[in-house]
Amino acid sequence: MWDSDIETADPPLGKCPTCDVTIPAANLVVAYDRDGDWPRMLAECPDCSDAVNPV
Repeated sequence: MWDSDIETADPPLGKCPTCDVTIPAANLVVAYDRDGDWPRMLAECPDCSDAVNPV
């Protein structure tokens, strides 16, 4: 039987550093890796519409 309590949505990317609004995974524009560094992301904030690096 299917369990409706299982979360199927992607977790949010983080918060906008400008306006502190949670950025959903669907707003991801680009993600890339750098040698020896954490993956970087660029996403559109749903509130201020800026392209930001979620924190």
